[in-house]
Amino acid sequence: MYRFNPLVDQCIARVTPKGKLLGRVIYSDYTGPGGSIQIHVTAWEKRWISRALLFMVFDYPFNQLGVKKIFGHIKRSDEETLRFAFNAGFKAEAGLDGVYPGDDLIIVALYREGCRFLGLPPRHKVG
Repeated sequence: MYRFNPLVDQCIARVTPKGKLLGRVIYSDYTGPGGSIQIHVTAWEKRWISRALLFMVFDYPFNQLGVKKIFGHIKRSDEETLRFAFNAGFKAEAGLDGVYPGDDLIIVALYREGCRFLGLPPRHKVG
């Protein structure tokens, strides 16, 4: 589980008009322009992420911060999250055995040049 640090971490979330949290992305461990940033994604509802939100999720680290790589870690047994990451363009970059009790960890990464969402700006003005 990740603990949010409001002094250095950033969060993008989707919330209903009544304030119900549908999903969120937290960025941590930013190493500077040309470096990397870690991404943590949590969804409470299926289909929570829209085209506009996908653009913002990848525009922020790649265009605004200037990182070359986004990375995250996923339990090997979490097939749904791995499928989501691979469908988004992330690739398995490394693995660590025995990180979790009875489970391994997969480190996934997405490089700027492989991010198809940067070419799909939102259909409407976000603001």
